[in-house]
Amino acid sequence: MMCKKKFYWKKTMFGRKENHYRQHLHSQEIGTLLEVPQGQTFRIVEIKGGAGLHRRLLALGFHRGDLISLNGEAIMRGPVLVRNLTTDTKVALGRGIAQKILVEPVKRDEG
Repeated sequence: MMCKKKFYWKKTMFGRKENHYRQHLHSQEIGTLLEVPQGQTFRIVEIKGGAGLHRRLLALGFHRGDLISLNGEAIMRGPVLVRNLTTDTKVALGRGIAQKILVEPVKRDEG
C-alpha cells in the first residue's frame, strides 16, 4: 500500500518557497515518527540507532511496544512533542531522533 502524500510549502534559507509533500501512514504500514498525523495512536516497532540512542530513549521512557501519539510540532521545523500513552509522559524530541523511531498504527480495538 502506498503512503498518501499531503502538499505543503517549505521556505528555504533565502526565503524562496518550495513545493514539498508530507507522507501520511495508511493503516498497517510502518513509518517514522515524522510521517504520522497528530492525535492518532501508534506503537513503537523499532528504534533505528546505536546504543547511545537506545540508552537515551530508555531514560526518557520510550520502549519498544509502547503506545505513543504525536501532540504537536514546533514552528520552523523544530522538535516534535510526543506523548507516551503507556507511561503518561510528554517529551519534545528533535527531528533527527524522531526520524529513527519506527511506528505502526494501532487499531481502535487494540488501544
